[in-house]
Amino acid sequence: MNKAEAGRFSLMILLLLPSLAATARASEKPVVSIAREDAHFKINASIDLPLTPCIAYRLLTDYESLPSYIPGMLQIRYKRISANRVNVWHQGEVQVLFFRVKVESSLEMEEIPERGIIFRQTEGDLESYRGEWNLMTAPAGTRVSYNALLSLKSDQYMPEFIVKSVLENEVRKRFDAIAKEASARKNKVLPECGPRK
Repeated sequence: MNKAEAGRFSLMILLLLPSLAATARASEKPVVSIAREDAHFKINASIDLPLTPCIAYRLLTDYESLPSYIPGMLQIRYKRISANRVNVWHQGEVQVLFFRVKVESSLEMEEIPERGIIFRQTEGDLESYRGEWNLMTAPAGTRVSYNALLSLKSDQYMPEFIVKSVLENEVRKRFDAIAKEASARKNKVLPECGPRK
């Protein structure tokens, strides 16, 4: 390779770097969709995290730390019922137009180590709320997906476009916070997870 070819090659690499960086950043951004399904709102979201499924699972089930990095999560209490079953109560707040609205919910969680969590509301401010978190190995580490159905109580009526907007905004904020926390934890050694393969 002569000097002119080396110069063109270097220039090409420099021109490609911003687009490669943008591609890397894009994989860390959540993909979110909200749809109406009868009386429910259906939420689907996913993101690729630079973690093994084991560490991603530990991140999602580290209930004590959630209020420290999830925006809008004010308090959380949990009680382990068995090795893979947990009751979780949490209080949070969401932005609805110009107001912050508090929301409480008690969830029954079934943990499936390194694969996900299935949950359902047993009591709370929503009419119903159920769903699951799923973990799958992905080229960047682990794809975390969240699928949920929720419905509002009859006295909580809001236009559909406002509910969709609020849900999308809240899910994006929370997934961005999870991605940031995942970056902080990606090199953390967890004896129960073993070495990265």
